[in-house]
Amino acid sequence: MQVKNFITGPLATNSYLLISGKEGIIIDAGGDMSELINFIRKEGITIKYIIATHGHFDHVIGVNQLKSEFPSSIFLINEKDLGLLKKANIMASSILNLTISDIVKPDAYIKDEEEIKIGQDKIKVIETPGHTMGSICVLANGYIFTGDTLFYGTVGRTDLGGSEKLLRESLEKLRGLPDELVVYPGHGPFTILGYEKIKNPFLIDNIP
Repeated sequence: MQVKNFITGPLATNSYLLISGKEGIIIDAGGDMSELINFIRKEGITIKYIIATHGHFDHVIGVNQLKSEFPSSIFLINEKDLGLLKKANIMASSILNLTISDIVKPDAYIKDEEEIKIGQDKIKVIETPGHTMGSICVLANGYIFTGDTLFYGTVGRTDLGGSEKLLRESLEKLRGLPDELVVYPGHGPFTILGYEKIKNPFLIDNIP
């Protein structure tokens, strides 16, 4: 599986393209997706799924554009974040004075432990509520896409529809995963899970 990163939108969201053979999945459509779309067209990739790690506006702004370009793609989100998705335009306006259109409805919902096939590979969904109630991480071939649950050296805030208690529980779940996993977060630089376990104060403080 190949991973391509495109930094998109007003909050420099990491939008990811996962490629297996000639099939692709997009994780977090954070803004103008033109560069990513051009790459997909050039490489002849079929987009099967668009996944949002959570419902905040800076992770779904580009969904409408992608659905317009790839109408057969399936837009997925955890159902617990449907409320946030519905008011993404309100949050964008109040936080950044940014006007966006209503985001298209999800085609389906994803839940904990669900597996999705892409080419000859599979990805697995892990529910990690805390940053939002419907936050997820995605496991794929030695990688983990953590959205705004876990960053390099820090974690996501919980005051925009989340829960500090649930975040601590989700971090404990992540602590149980293999050290060698490459962490691809929703913002900022990539990291290694084992490094975060010994250096990230939020993971260290989370040890029972």
